[in-house]
Amino acid sequence: MADRYALDRELSVATELGTREFRGRDLTLDRPVRVRTLPAGDTRAEEFLDAARRAAMITDPRIPRILDAGTDLTAADGTATVFVVEEFVEGRSMSDLLRSGPMKPAAVRALVGEVASALDVAARRGLHHTRLTPDDVVLGPDGVVRVRGVGIEAALEIDPPALSPARAAVLANRADAVALVALVYAGLVARWPALEALAPHAGLPQSPTTDGEPLPPKDIRPDVPNDLDTLCSVTFGPHEDGPRDPAELALQLAPWTMAPWEETLRRMRGEAATKEFRGRLKNRDEVVPEEEPPVPFTRPHTTARPPRDDSRLVLAIVGAVIVVGLVLALWQLSRIAVPDIPTSAASAPAPATTSAPAATSAPAVSPSAATPPPVTPIVLPVASIAALDPQGGGESSATAPRAIDGDPGTAWESQRYNSATFAGLKDGMGLVLDLGVEADVSQVQLTDGGDGGSVSLLTAPGPALDGSTPVASAPAGGAQTLTPAQPVRSRYLVVWFTQLPTTDGVFRARVAEIAVTGTIPTQAP
Repeated sequence: MADRYALDRELSVATELGTREFRGRDLTLDRPVRVRTLPAGDTRAEEFLDAARRAAMITDPRIPRILDAGTDLTAADGTATVFVVEEFVEGRSMSDLLRSGPMKPAAVRALVGEVASALDVAARRGLHHTRLTPDDVVLGPDGVVRVRGVGIEAALEIDPPALSPARAAVLANRADAVALVALVYAGLVARWPALEALAPHAGLPQSPTTDGEPLPPKDIRPDVPNDLDTLCSVTFGPHEDGPRDPAELALQLAPWTMAPWEETLRRMRGEAATKEFRGRLKNRDEVVPEEEPPVPFTRPHTTARPPRDDSRLVLAIVGAVIVVGLVLALWQLSRIAVPDIPTSAASAPAPATTSAPAATSAPAVSPSAATPPPVTPIVLPVASIAALDPQGGGESSATAPRAIDGDPGTAWESQRYNSATFAGLKDGMGLVLDLGVEADVSQVQLTDGGDGGSVSLLTAPGPALDGSTPVASAPAGGAQTLTPAQPVRSRYLVVWFTQLPTTDGVFRARVAEIAVTGTIPTQAP
């Protein structure tokens, strides 16, 4: 391990599990990594490595990638050590976010809903967490919620009971579902439920109890929504009720959006930009006062006299602008019609014979002035994009911006379903685009994958399906163009899947890029 990974500092020591965690650096690719180690003589070492290798097969962006796993024979104390290397997740853990107090219910719903969806993806590959705490949930500045420890934590269970694989999966799903509800509870009241079934968490105070059960969150915070209060009460109650697996919980929390986190994400992006800016200046031996970073993170302008070459360039540009302005002004003057002035009375027009007052005729207007020149359609910018899933199911908005990031190698993907008709769970789902302003849309091009399915283009009065109007449709597989019969004016567009294509052998929608073509209507003076 030492020939590729350098360990910078130790992050934690899980005494009860016998593991250690470090922040390190991949010397080959020059990137930060997170390294977790376990003595090679531990009876769980082989299962630890096997779980890491299986977790490496998961490609969901909400689960950090496993980059390497193996045995290090060059440990400092002479003993062999097994290690797992995963990508280092930037952002704030849920524990950090709760230090300032409870979250808004909508923010809790979105955060835990994303975690539940990620654990559902892992469960379908036979991987679970089983020791989930707020420390394992990280909100990144890119708006993606990530879950650390998937698969690895479950493999570190001490003296696991001898169970059949099917029974073990049932119990692991239930354990993750209960831990997810505990995250809901913690988000609502900033306390960790006092339950023996949960992994210990020292970062939050324990919840008060009544009859040996955590006090319902609504008794601590009266504005807690009834459905979330009921969810916590029945899950922590004596009858082992509540969701049985992460997928069931995701359905109970749906729908959600990341909108409640926008302000937090803006602050995080600003902090990240400040950190990056300071790093660049540090490399150039420049000093920036810690309390007053330049805004908006650009190098301050100098007040010294510019170089002579720069001055000549500026004068040349100014001169060119003046010449172009004079040419345009002369061209406009040449287009003004000058009436002919009669030279004699004989050449004057005959007077009107009617006794009514002469009507004032409108000035002549040239055809080119009366008809504005045609406007060429352009690719319109999309201000924001989000998943639209009004009937629920946990479709994520966190990765929706991948459909407009200009990179065909990234894509937004829906959840997987058992049939092209969403297994009868819903009538459709899709993406809603906000152009920021009303535009005359003439075409929407989609680049996605898969075979079969169908997709429609709708205009909507707002960022929802209510009141929407279908204007075009096409098969969903491959790449297609949605073209209305004539340009349609709207600010909000909905790309709506009514049947799912098959992608990589499963039923799911996938959109790599969306390009909206049209024109911005000119405002009347």
